Amino acid sequence: MSTNRDGGVGEAPHALTDAPLKGALLMMAAMFAAAAIDTSVKALAGSYSTGEIVLLRTLFAIPVTLGIAHTNGGIRAGFRAQLPAWQLYRGALGCGATFGFFYGLSFLPLVTAVLLAYVAPLLVVLLSYPLLREKVGLRRSVGVLVGFGGTMCIVRPDSLSLHPAVLAVLFSSLCWALMVISNRQLAGRESPATLAIYTLPLSGALAAVLTVGDWVTPRPNDWPLFVIAGVGAASIHFLAASASRFARAATLAPFEYTNLVWVALAAWMFWAELPDLWTLAGGSAVLVGGFIAVRGR
Repeated sequence: MSTNRDGGVGEAPHALTDAPLKGALLMMAAMFAAAAIDTSVKALAGSYSTGEIVLLRTLFAIPVTLGIAHTNGGIRAGFRAQLPAWQLYRGALGCGATFGFFYGLSFLPLVTAVLLAYVAPLLVVLLSYPLLREKVGLRRSVGVLVGFGGTMCIVRPDSLSLHPAVLAVLFSSLCWALMVISNRQLAGRESPATLAIYTLPLSGALAAVLTVGDWVTPRPNDWPLFVIAGVGAASIHFLAASASRFARAATLAPFEYTNLVWVALAAWMFWAELPDLWTLAGGSAVLVGGFIAVRGR
C-alpha cells in the first residue's frame, strides 16, 4: 500500500525507489535522445514548417511509443490512464515544450537555443519545493549552479535579443520544467509507458491542423531525420518518466545539462565546429555539477 500525494491511499503499481545513480543514468539517456531531436530538427527547420516537423515526428514516434508500452505492461495497460486530467495537462505541456522549442530552432543558432532551454533545470529546482515539497539543499543548489556555469563556458553567448523565438524557447523551457515535475508527481501513480503515450496525441492533432495548406513534400534525404526526431520523441518521455521513479526532481535536474555535451559533439560531426578548451571545461563542469547534486543533501 502507498499514500498518494493527493492524500488518498491505494495500491502503487509502480512504486518509487531511492536509486539516484540509476535515475541519473536514465536522465542522461533521455538527454541523448533530446540532443538527437535538437540536431535533426535544426537540420530540417530551414525547409519545413514547425507544424509539419511536429506532425511527422509524432507519426514516427507513435509505433515506438506503442512498442515501449507493449514491453512495459502491455499496450492496453499503457492507454489505461488512472488520472486522465493529468494526462491532458501533460499533453498541453508537451505542446508548449515542442512547438516553442522547434519554432525557436528555426531562427536561433542551435547552441543559443539549447542554452535558453537550460533555464528549465533551474526552474525545476526552484519549483520542486512549492510543487513537490522536496528540500533542495545547499549542495544540490551548488551542483545546479556549477552545471549552469558549465553551460555558459560551452556556449558563451554574446547577447540575446528578445526575438519572438527567444520568448518561445523560454516558454518551452517552462513547459518542460513543469513536465519533469509532473513525472515525479505521477511516479507510482501512472506507468512511464502511459506518461509517454499521452504526451503525443495533442501535439500531433495541433500539428495536423497547422499543416493544412502548408505542406512541403519531404526530400528523400530528409526522411531519416524525421525518423530520428520521432524515435527520440518516443524515448525521451519514457526515459525521463522512468528516471523520476528512482530520483528526486532536484537531483535529476543537473543531468539535463549533459544534452549540451551531445549537442557540441553533433555540431563538430555535422557542421565541422570543433569544441575548444572552453567547451571541454564547460562539459567537465556539467559532469562535476551533476556529481555534486547526486551526492548532496
